Amino acid sequence: MKSLQKSLTKIVKSWWFPWLLAGVFLRLVFSAVTIHPDLWSLNFTSYLFSFNGVINVYDYLVNLSPSHEWSKLYGPSVFTYPPLAYFTLGGFMFIFKPLLNFSFMEWFVNHSFAGSLSNPEIFRQLLILKLPYLFFDLGIAFLLTGFFTEQRLKKIVFLLWIFNPLSFYTSFMVGQFDVIPLFFTVLALHFARNGKNELSVLSLGVGGAFKMFPLLFLPFLVLVLGKTYWQKIKLSFLGILPYVLSILPFLSSFAFRQVSLFSAQSQKMLHMILPVSGAEGIYVFVFFFLLLIFLAGYRRKNPETLYWYFLGVMLLFFSVTHYHPQWFLWLTPFLVVQTVKDKFTHLWLVIALIFTWLFITFSFEPSLNFALFAPLNPNLVKLPGIFEEIRFYDIFQLKSIVRSIAAAASLSLILLTWRKNEKAD
Repeated sequence: MKSLQKSLTKIVKSWWFPWLLAGVFLRLVFSAVTIHPDLWSLNFTSYLFSFNGVINVYDYLVNLSPSHEWSKLYGPSVFTYPPLAYFTLGGFMFIFKPLLNFSFMEWFVNHSFAGSLSNPEIFRQLLILKLPYLFFDLGIAFLLTGFFTEQRLKKIVFLLWIFNPLSFYTSFMVGQFDVIPLFFTVLALHFARNGKNELSVLSLGVGGAFKMFPLLFLPFLVLVLGKTYWQKIKLSFLGILPYVLSILPFLSSFAFRQVSLFSAQSQKMLHMILPVSGAEGIYVFVFFFLLLIFLAGYRRKNPETLYWYFLGVMLLFFSVTHYHPQWFLWLTPFLVVQTVKDKFTHLWLVIALIFTWLFITFSFEPSLNFALFAPLNPNLVKLPGIFEEIRFYDIFQLKSIVRSIAAAASLSLILLTWRKNEKAD
């Protein structure tokens, strides 16, 4: 008992504790007063698992009558994520079940998104539904400090994450679970830096079983950590194993294959193409992605600079992909680490990326910007988008210019940081 009390006293007196409390407070406030339709649909799948015991959520809606109320509300294509995501979120809902208002949950899943906003219980329930993200989000903050030995730099990177607006936005406003696979991605880097190669690729594989973007980093882990061809094969197998095992029971489901495994979202990186004939072309993302892999194979192997490849892949991805604003969280831990290691040398490029992200966010439908605060004022969901009323300029041309600025800033950052990390290797 005394040792526990001593440990708690040490934590309270730590330099990071007041900042941690401030960060948690802001996250809880945003959690309670904001909502996006994604959380509404995610809540439905978690409800099916934790309250109704439904395991195969993919076939569940397909097998319902088209006249069923849930078929009309959600449609057959609502379950777009891998199974581990639904099991995990459903598991958290099961754990927090004593805190949830069962009558509210029933009411919540049986109303349209707009109709669910009028219940006064919604603020407390939103906070509880987003609470699981808090543990993963704060875990990333502490993991990032491990990239530095100097105490001053540890403090800077910790504060940058604790007050990271992308963290507030994606996890605690939109209510998406991207922070969970991102946590396992950063954990994979932590294991790699500490010589735990198998745990590193397994952690990355677990992240990929939630959302597939962490699997883009697997080739770089394999090339850097594997010393022999056999080791590379072994690490590759371990890296994809969690994803394969998690989807294996559902491969026979046509609904899973159509809606999740080959979803339109996973194809977005292939939209930009340079035509070489009437029917063939070169995928821009694939071209530069493979270029990074080939270059990684010929550089000296230093696990300390592995994060740069993750940063480079994400900068490339967001340069050539029509991405959803909440996805930008995938980039931020690696951008934060690189910015601090550079001692803010390339700060203007980072600021350019942030402002272009803000513009793109506000160019989407209201549900991804001001209508997030619909629990405070349900009428916000009825308002037109910010740029919908612009008539004096081609808004799509303006968006294209902004995306071009973002791509230029990203390419500049890749080239400038490549030189520095090449010396570090």
